[in-house]
Amino acid sequence: MKRRMIAVLCAATAVCLGADPAAPARMGWVTTIQTGLAETFQLTLGGLFGPGPAWQNKLETGLANVWQGGDYLFVLASDSKDLRNGHDNWLAGIGYRRPVWSRGRQHLSFTGGFQHWKFRGVKNGTNDWLSHENLTYKFAWKLPVTVTSDSWSLFQSPLAKGSLLHTQAWLEHRIARTESPRIVLRHGPAQTYAWGLYGTHGNRVMRYQSMVILAWKGTRLEGGLRKQWGMQPNIPDNTYWHFGVTRTVSK
Repeated sequence: MKRRMIAVLCAATAVCLGADPAAPARMGWVTTIQTGLAETFQLTLGGLFGPGPAWQNKLETGLANVWQGGDYLFVLASDSKDLRNGHDNWLAGIGYRRPVWSRGRQHLSFTGGFQHWKFRGVKNGTNDWLSHENLTYKFAWKLPVTVTSDSWSLFQSPLAKGSLLHTQAWLEHRIARTESPRIVLRHGPAQTYAWGLYGTHGNRVMRYQSMVILAWKGTRLEGGLRKQWGMQPNIPDNTYWHFGVTRTVSK
């Protein structure tokens, strides 16, 4: 599960609050909790593990506007529990995100950190330490565009070490004109490439992802489908489903 698996956090700017645009952003605590069901546990590399369905939970909490406006220092924990065989696949990590470039309606941010993976259902069980980097580009056009690129490098593990790169692009369509609730359709392609991680190499999967999101007052409901095409003989084609609820609280 990826990513997806993941909530996007934004610190409100002074302009949005109607205050002096020159006023510095205040430091604040942000916590996001997510829970939901998915078909099963799936790696970014493409493999499916467990009969499913999987109950998936994620907690992310940290400080926004620590050293500059829009940055975010956080810790996270995520768990996927198969409801049939009882296997837990979890990860925990720490990260720091900051804006690195902005021009007009275009914005680029960078995230760096470390993660620990304990995936009981993968091979004979993993016990991994990895570095994680992310670049996120956003363009607020008629249809908002988001492109993300995530890399993980495995530096301690009983399994074969290496790296992978996972790239996604999203288009966003407003389904309804209401602001609360806000109803949008997000969709776009994704691709994964590996350099030796877990003994995998080359192009792994192509995917096309779609989800409908209903959001209001810090709460978000979503449900989606993800079509996968394996680019190597041992990788399954499948259509992966998920739905969940996310709550974000800022102080």
